[in-house]
Amino acid sequence: MHQVKNPQYYQKAFAKAEHQTVVGEASTSYLFDEAAPKIIKEKLGTIKIIILLRDPVAMSYSLYNHQLRREGETIESFEDALKKEEVRRTDSEFRKKCYGWHANYYYYQRALYYNQVKRYLDTFGQDNVLTILFEELAGETLSVVQNTYRFLGVDDAYLPEIKVHNPAGGILKIPRFWRDSGLFLKTFQFVFSKNLIKKMPHLLRNVGRKSPQPINPVTAKNLRKGFYEDICQLEQLIAKDLSTWKN
Repeated sequence: MHQVKNPQYYQKAFAKAEHQTVVGEASTSYLFDEAAPKIIKEKLGTIKIIILLRDPVAMSYSLYNHQLRREGETIESFEDALKKEEVRRTDSEFRKKCYGWHANYYYYQRALYYNQVKRYLDTFGQDNVLTILFEELAGETLSVVQNTYRFLGVDDAYLPEIKVHNPAGGILKIPRFWRDSGLFLKTFQFVFSKNLIKKMPHLLRNVGRKSPQPINPVTAKNLRKGFYEDICQLEQLIAKDLSTWKN
């Protein structure tokens, strides 16, 4: 629903930014998409890139629950969804028919960060890529924010309002974009588009669904084993201690 179809549409998003020192935007999909770094550099030149990484096990399970609650996941078991992932990745029909971006259903592959981060470092250079750990942001929020300001070349003395945005919660009982800003426009676009056909059955299935349970400890242990080598490589690449991700 929010796909950018052409460069003019993208530029329009920044039309009101006239005198700011720095402007930017964010999308979780840019990291996994192999073509994204090259396209970004071709369109925008050498710019500043900020990458925020979360413990891969937590991220993987969170992504699954997000897809189950709000998007198009129909597999009711995280373990079964993981087993189905490789088939989905090689199935062209799945890519065409799934709701939203197909890579949002790749819960294991999305958490293998090393190659994803390396693409950006190779494309933009070490000095232009800032990697932040979710644990750092949660535990030392102001320090991380001020360091980010310095990285961007803006005033690091500015004190922002720090609060939780977009918290994870229970099952959504109404479409996410109806409670967002731009209520009327988004509702209109949704009703008069093919998204209604794809999304409505999933929304109806989720009415009354209970909040997700903690991840199965055995599943978490198996995932951590699978992620171990990638975490070790990433640790060397970004020069950060990731020991808490390995245990």
